[in-house]
Amino acid sequence: MPRVRVGNGLVFALWGFGVFAAFVLLRHAWVTPFNERDFVAVWVAGKLAAAGHVAQVYDTETLRVVGARIAGSSVVKLAYPYPPHGLFVAVPLSFLPLWAAFLTWQAVSATLFYLAARPYFPPGIPKVLAIITPAALISVLFGQVGLFFGALWLFAFNGSAVAAALLTFKPHLGLLVAVEAARRRRVLLISAIALAILGLSAAIFGIDAWRAWFAGAAFHQASSLADRSSGLWRLQMVTPYLAYGPVGWLLFAGATIALLLRRFDVFTAATAAFLIAPYGFHYDMTVVCLGFGLLLFKHREQMPAWQVFICALIFLLPLLVVLGSWIASPLLLLGLFIQTRNPALEPSTG
Repeated sequence: MPRVRVGNGLVFALWGFGVFAAFVLLRHAWVTPFNERDFVAVWVAGKLAAAGHVAQVYDTETLRVVGARIAGSSVVKLAYPYPPHGLFVAVPLSFLPLWAAFLTWQAVSATLFYLAARPYFPPGIPKVLAIITPAALISVLFGQVGLFFGALWLFAFNGSAVAAALLTFKPHLGLLVAVEAARRRRVLLISAIALAILGLSAAIFGIDAWRAWFAGAAFHQASSLADRSSGLWRLQMVTPYLAYGPVGWLLFAGATIALLLRRFDVFTAATAAFLIAPYGFHYDMTVVCLGFGLLLFKHREQMPAWQVFICALIFLLPLLVVLGSWIASPLLLLGLFIQTRNPALEPSTG
């Protein structure tokens, strides 16, 4: 028992250091006005869609001009990258004042993530820690969707067909949920729900909204990634393509798939998603951070020192990526190797 308490104390110290570092390293960003954070794109997109100008949501120049006019935003890279069914969230939020919409979105997202994460927590660790990992704090700071995406991921791997279908709002990172659907033999059900959601978005926002997304937002993201000179992305992105190019990306993806064949579960798949996807950011890593934190909590004393060190670095990776995106993929691949060789973190059935 004494050794367990010491081990837990070290993990709590790591968690505390992550929180402290997030506030210290990003101290200026925490006081940034709401209209200068990423969330303003969601709010402005909702305003445009509610006014019947859905196609303009995916015209980045128009979005920035409107953002400057109605929100006073000067975010030069303002863009709305999500497909049209994401507007089911954006439109209701747009009827609130910007500050209230921001806080509401973060509160709802954090609550959902907390509820989704609870089954994976072993006894003896406060479940509130789920929403104060480095990735979770950065998601809140930016007003991003990391907590919401993470909640859907955890719900989906715990059996929710609706959550699995909703992950189509981030298809590049949510793709591996299709493997889980196949494992559970629920492909037809999840596909039917997804098609219903996509069809409803086309009925409400128009099929032109989908054309605009493909021609506008999706193309904008792809072209920004292709030139591999995307400024701040090099300090925020944790997937291989930007740092290692297409050949490096394929090599990392191949090694990842080989490891996934050894074990596929909620946390190995979450890690793998950032090695297979063409792009993904530090604020999206909410499940990855949680997974490595819980792995340390449950199995640290049985793990070699080098594995403990790598897991701790990955827990802090959303902050460490400021050293450059090159650091992320080797760490994540090592982390996936470690995950596949330690007992799986299964949700409790009680």
